[in-house]
Amino acid sequence: YALKEVVESFAVREYQLLRDLERLGVPAVEAVGIVRGRQEPGGDPLESVLVTRHLQFSLPYRALFSRMMRRDTVERLIDALVALLVRLHLLGFFWGDCSLSNTLFRRDAGAFAAYLVDAETGELRERLSDGQREHDLDIARVNIAGELMDLEAGGLLQEDRDPVAVSERMLLRYR
Repeated sequence: YALKEVVESFAVREYQLLRDLERLGVPAVEAVGIVRGRQEPGGDPLESVLVTRHLQFSLPYRALFSRMMRRDTVERLIDALVALLVRLHLLGFFWGDCSLSNTLFRRDAGAFAAYLVDAETGELRERLSDGQREHDLDIARVNIAGELMDLEAGGLLQEDRDPVAVSERMLLRYR
């Protein structure tokens, strides 16, 4: 199981969104429950906890980059994330915080499959407007560039990979 300490109203909202996405067949973590009414030993209240099922054989992007990787791994991760984002948008889901950090990856026959982890900022609608899709893409572009810059600063990104260029290619792949 994975546990996320969060304000109760956010936990309830995210739980419901994850359950809705599960019903729609979206690759996402499975919401199991919410723990409410927690207290410190002295009686002070603690935030609620959203409980999700651990996604077997999945890895966060940082774990993938901490190992020796093939040259095209960044591109394959972005491809998987783009496929997930397209699928979400076609279903009317605005993610609001699309990033490598909010995604888990599983190896899938030479590629990767991406799974949504964090739906806290998401919204499920009948359909998305062009503006909503573009806003989600802009958030993804900025987040991905920042995450890759962080990897670059830690010496985990190949020197020939430009984080901004990779995030811009994500937009091209989406379109």
